[in-house]
Amino acid sequence: MPPDRIIPGRSAISFHTAPRPGLVSPRVTFTGRLREDKGPDLLIEALAAMREPPLTYLVGEGPMGRAVRRLIDHLGLAERVRMTGWSYQPGRYVAGAAVHVVPSREEAWSQSAVTALALGVPVVATAVDGLPVTLAEQRGLLVEPTPDAIAAGIQRVLDGRADIDVAGGRRYADGFRPERIAVDYASVYHELLSERRAPQEAASPRLVRD
Repeated sequence: MPPDRIIPGRSAISFHTAPRPGLVSPRVTFTGRLREDKGPDLLIEALAAMREPPLTYLVGEGPMGRAVRRLIDHLGLAERVRMTGWSYQPGRYVAGAAVHVVPSREEAWSQSAVTALALGVPVVATAVDGLPVTLAEQRGLLVEPTPDAIAAGIQRVLDGRADIDVAGGRRYADGFRPERIAVDYASVYHELLSERRAPQEAASPRLVRD
């Protein structure tokens, strides 16, 4: 595929999400698939490295689910970590959180991070792949993908020592509103259809009347 024919895709983000009733505050959140590239185990190990680990919600399912539960028990964090399973509206856990963590080993962009930005929640994320772009201009706090660095980042936010531009994060996330994404995709589809129609029209025989 020629590079000039490839356009980056964009995912729509939910806005104005109300917190789920009954959640503990302050809280830390993680939302996503429980698999190695998303790094849920790094977050659990980071919590274990903290002197007073905050209550944390892991929202999602995946192949690492059982391993993560065993790790939580092994590190004595059963009272500090709540695994919710899959949720149709993960943003309801994130809304109102003290910190949202994206501890990925690999991440192209992170819908999870941008959802938190849209909700005005400070983001701590690993500085891998596309995350430095997503959280550029101090939209979030970038750390190394290690438990100690993640733990230190979470603590910095909880202590109010992290220089994060929450308003700038909201402005960035605003570009991913559903109505804006719909307009962008409609424009691409219209362009593709126009290009496909043009050769067909050029190849059609013309009728000449006397």
